[in-house]
Amino acid sequence: MDLQLKEKLVFISGSTKGIGRSIAEALLHEGARVIINGRSGTDAVAKELSAIGNVIAIEGDLAKPDDCQRVCQEVESHGKLEVLVNNMGIFNPTPFPDIDDEEWLRFFKVNVLSTVRLSRHFFPGMLNQDFGRVINIASEAGMRGLESMVHYSMTKGAQIVIGRGLANLTKGCGNNVTVNSILPGPTLTEGVSRWLKESADGQGISEQQFVSEFFAETEPDSLLQRFIQPEEIASAVAFIASPLSAAINGASIKAEGGLIKSIV
Repeated sequence: MDLQLKEKLVFISGSTKGIGRSIAEALLHEGARVIINGRSGTDAVAKELSAIGNVIAIEGDLAKPDDCQRVCQEVESHGKLEVLVNNMGIFNPTPFPDIDDEEWLRFFKVNVLSTVRLSRHFFPGMLNQDFGRVINIASEAGMRGLESMVHYSMTKGAQIVIGRGLANLTKGCGNNVTVNSILPGPTLTEGVSRWLKESADGQGISEQQFVSEFFAETEPDSLLQRFIQPEEIASAVAFIASPLSAAINGASIKAEGGLIKSIV
């Protein structure tokens, strides 16, 4: 299927590794011009991804207002942005009583305000140019409120609400602009892979056995009963970024392996 993304200009925040990098790879394969971003190491990643397609690296910390503004201006120097993927985010399992004010604010600045700043900058231009896609990489945690990461869950719930609110602003504009949130479940990123190996080694069992026991005990409602691959999330993002997805707007798209027992 041709997703009609050839030469579309895309910016993906936090895209030097994990889900963000996989999204970059997927969209490069579709012929998009992809701008990757990270606090460091972007040039090296861009060099690797250049074997796939047209990739540009812009380094910067989007949790800092001045840095974010500079990044936005650099993005605009490459043309009119057509697809914005708000992927940047942090997580850290922490008991609720141990999350102090500073940590709450840090999570809010990184996960929420980066989404707000980038959307505030690029969304109006998308309305004016009669095409645009804003895609928030949220999480099923934003629906479930994970007790192990209440602060993280708060930020992901905020992203979902921001996405729906912006989608409401497209009503009646006659524009081909959509705003949606993707809700991944437990995903096998680099950090999770390290944790999985260390945990399995510590228990003296295979990684396969550890994963099986982990899902049976921790996520028994998961229909997948395994970690999601980053490229599986990237495939969902690629379709939502496509002009073919015009009928999907204001949606929270669950890509969590069926662990949420809900039909909506």
